[in-house]
Amino acid sequence: MECTNSEIKLDRWQFHLGEVKRFSRLDHNAYYLACKAGGAMGDIEIFKNENEWKSVSVPHDWLTEVEVNESEAPAGGYKKRGTAWYYTTVSLDKPFEISRLVFGGVLGVCEIYINGTLACRNFSGYNRFYCDASDYLTSGENLIAVHVNAEVWEGWWYEGAGIYRPVTLEAYNGAHIITEDTFVRGEQIDGRWYLIGDIAVSSPCEVASVLKDADGRVVLTAKGTSLREPVSTPSLWSPDKPYLYTLEVMAEGSTYSQKIGFRNIEWDVRYGMLLNGERCRIKGICCHQDHAGVGAATGKTVTEYRIKKLKALGVNAYRTAHHAPDEELLEICDRLGMLVMVENRHFNTSPDTMAQIDSLVKLSRNHPSVFLYSLFNEELWQSEERGLKMALKMRERILALDKTRPVTAAMNGGVLTGENASDALDVIGINYFIADYERCHERTPDKVIIGTENCPTFATRGVYEASADRQEWSSYGDKWADTFSESLDVTMKAYSDHRFNAGCFVWSGFDYRGEPQPYEWPSIASHWGIMDLCGFEKDIAYHLAGYYKKDLFVHLLPHWNHNEKDKVRVCAFTNGYTVKLYLNGRFYKEERVVNHRAEFTVPFEKGSIRAVVDGARGFAEDKVWTAEGFDSLSFDITEGEDMRIIDITAIDRYGVPIPNEESVMEISGDVLGVGNGNPNSHHLDKGNKISLFHGKAQIIAHGEIAVKCNGNEYII
Repeated sequence: MECTNSEIKLDRWQFHLGEVKRFSRLDHNAYYLACKAGGAMGDIEIFKNENEWKSVSVPHDWLTEVEVNESEAPAGGYKKRGTAWYYTTVSLDKPFEISRLVFGGVLGVCEIYINGTLACRNFSGYNRFYCDASDYLTSGENLIAVHVNAEVWEGWWYEGAGIYRPVTLEAYNGAHIITEDTFVRGEQIDGRWYLIGDIAVSSPCEVASVLKDADGRVVLTAKGTSLREPVSTPSLWSPDKPYLYTLEVMAEGSTYSQKIGFRNIEWDVRYGMLLNGERCRIKGICCHQDHAGVGAATGKTVTEYRIKKLKALGVNAYRTAHHAPDEELLEICDRLGMLVMVENRHFNTSPDTMAQIDSLVKLSRNHPSVFLYSLFNEELWQSEERGLKMALKMRERILALDKTRPVTAAMNGGVLTGENASDALDVIGINYFIADYERCHERTPDKVIIGTENCPTFATRGVYEASADRQEWSSYGDKWADTFSESLDVTMKAYSDHRFNAGCFVWSGFDYRGEPQPYEWPSIASHWGIMDLCGFEKDIAYHLAGYYKKDLFVHLLPHWNHNEKDKVRVCAFTNGYTVKLYLNGRFYKEERVVNHRAEFTVPFEKGSIRAVVDGARGFAEDKVWTAEGFDSLSFDITEGEDMRIIDITAIDRYGVPIPNEESVMEISGDVLGVGNGNPNSHHLDKGNKISLFHGKAQIIAHGEIAVKCNGNEYII
């Protein structure tokens, strides 16, 4: 959504890692002036000129420029946390009556200084927050400085550090629309559809609204700040058909634009969840937000890249684990069609946490993709009376701002105790603990249950023989976190057996830095993603797709580079019923599909294997060839407005991917980050060198880059 009178993107900043010199001397006068408005930075010129600064683009995660170190915490990805400063200057031709800084997120406890005055603080890295700058900005040049203390942490995973989400300066003269207090949506009431909402304005003024369909045709016009306008047979929003309308609002010189999705969700223990009157199984995935090379500073392009990857596998719901998302993610999920369960980071009722809940709800409630609010994840007090008391207050805070969506929480146990936090929930969320489903349903027979986190499977992309020495996992999908979770197959059967269950969220969509269980150093990332850190699919992604994907498909593994006469375990993941296997064009064998996999033992012959699935549902095939030696690199480029993603594959002279190529690439240009998906790699994220891992790597950059590898040079 947008609301503008004057809006300035603040995407270029000066950055200093660590503390800076702020005062030229420490005599009485220096202390005296530092305690006055405008003096908190000391002498501004000394602050700017007597410290080492470098120019960075925001979003920015400074930990991508920090080497891994075995002495640092495994949970945080073995990276040393710390403090840092940012500053930027803004020139204004005229003063504004109202101005404010909007921070999408700053990882670490932060302080915002405007022209040497402490203007605001923020205590969580995940909530959007506003900093009133009205009294501090003036005509001419203004200095905005941000101090970040990332030595504290909020999560037990890699979180990143710094200004990792967008920053804008909004400025207004006269009446304007207050975006965060505006709540407008499509809603079905007594079988009829309405555009309903409250438009918040700073002072009384004329407000005019226009709703347009996806082709730009006007559907309705309205006046005033309160909307209850009937809409005849609107096109409905769903993950399969994410139809969006556009609401345009004008209030004096202020304009506001928001995407509107008409959709209706009901929760019923007989069906789980109904979307627009039809049963909708939640085929979900849990995701942290970091990505290879750029860390937590993913930006629009990487975020959209990741959502498209998930949708291609049949995923229809995304859990923001375990924190509030940014607006860019929700806008992309609205547009592409992905349901979102947004999650609150902290479980308490302190003023800070309640303010974070307010921020989460106001960020989320205008997005049709958001369908559930989650209060917490796996809290120690979840099974106690005090946990119930807190959950009740937090739920009440959410419903005061949005009564159109239910509240859940991700509980790992405790749902069967006398009084527990699940008693406050509209939908009971359970992480793992499938054996509790029946008794939980008996205890609360009127509540739908949803699996909020399930069945993490260990796998390392491109690896087909597990090795504890190398800290690598096989890609056949038959090893999972069995100390606390059931397998994917057992989990999915539980959901199909229980109609009161709406579906599940699998852990996790992508490997992520930190939490490197069960191995630690040299593993610096998890092995739990269905895709690696770069978003390259592991074979197990297609096992999950067997349960999630509607269109018929088949996926073959492993690669076809082995020794003559090796007995090779060949697996086909599919949503078909039988698989026919061909070896070098000859029919080899047909196997029945069990739990979305068919297996064969095949004596290796150089050439190819081919899997075919056909029948009443249609036809699908997959083929794997033997690769010859390295010939060149191929590049698959995703162009975005904020960056380019360059996926790299080593190929032979026939274009066949080379499965075990590990050549090193040297890179020059404006590189934002590099990665290869290896959870044991210690390369620098923001570096100019990266090796291929099982034939693949990824570069994220601005503009044109040059790549050298095996004597060849490529300009991309």
